[in-house]
Amino acid sequence: MTRKLTSLDIARLAGVSQSTVSRVVRQLPNVDEQTREHVLQVIRKHRYAPSAAARSMKTNRSGNVAVVVANLDNPLYPALLHHLVEQLARRGLRTTVWEPAGDLDAATACAIAESAADGVIFTTAVDAAQLQHEAIAQSKPVILMNRSLSAKLFDAVVSDNLAGGRLVARYFIDAGRRNIGLISGQSPASTIQERERGFLRELSRHGKALRCHASTLRFDAFNYDNGYRAARDLLARHPDIDALFCSNDILAIGALDGARAAGRAIPDDLWVVGYDDIPMAGWDAIGLTTVRQPLRDMTARAVERLCQRMAQPDLPPRTVKLANELVPRRSTRRAAGPAPAPQPPSMALNVT
Repeated sequence: MTRKLTSLDIARLAGVSQSTVSRVVRQLPNVDEQTREHVLQVIRKHRYAPSAAARSMKTNRSGNVAVVVANLDNPLYPALLHHLVEQLARRGLRTTVWEPAGDLDAATACAIAESAADGVIFTTAVDAAQLQHEAIAQSKPVILMNRSLSAKLFDAVVSDNLAGGRLVARYFIDAGRRNIGLISGQSPASTIQERERGFLRELSRHGKALRCHASTLRFDAFNYDNGYRAARDLLARHPDIDALFCSNDILAIGALDGARAAGRAIPDDLWVVGYDDIPMAGWDAIGLTTVRQPLRDMTARAVERLCQRMAQPDLPPRTVKLANELVPRRSTRRAAGPAPAPQPPSMALNVT
């Protein structure tokens, strides 16, 4: 049987040190490009595959990062996951995905804490699970992304949902919309709560000049069916509504169909705006005006912070808040008409 090559063998064949081979394999930056390419050619020629077990024993690292997502039926989470896998791979890290059946319970938290992951990125988090997050953080670095917790105990990279809600309200107001509807559900998530709060606060600044009607249907699944039902119900009770804000895009896509089923022409009779800018929001058949979250920047900063914390566990927690952008599409304007002026981002980068 042919002996399996080691990194020392590759170093001898390439005429470099073993540490240089290690840096190339781990995709670290402190290797000049000519040397890196030469080592990679030797690796490819001899079909060298580094031993993950040996590397883990030597560095006390597995090279794996756990990513905890919410409902993968929501296209936002596969989009986030795609960017995270890409960003982690650039740093020589692999991704393991955890999708809890419900809220993060003690058993799942224990399993994550005891896993071989070097760190954990949560794309979903609620205050009720804070103790579980703290338990995991006792054994490995924890980064919150997309959502945050009230207690600032962890690093967090989020977009400014409060300002994003304000963006939508100002968009309606500036366009002369005066009978406004809100479709959202019951959620402990910081994202939904902040969007609603920013939207309603901005509307309230204009007093009696505006009327706002919120959906009274009670639901905690932010899906197409509930968006459809809520739009039908809200428009039946308040037929004069001329603009609808939905707290995520899936609700808004359901609301579009619900409004059309109720006889409303979009956008002539009714404007509809969502939130997140999931890929299908931009499809020609949908054309949903929405608030775009900077997913690529958010994931890059989350991975960067995780790597910093893995290297320096005692860093103080930091929250990075990124600007959002309102993207006008056909659900708020005629396709043949001129596009409205781009809305300014919600705010500049804010680090606390």
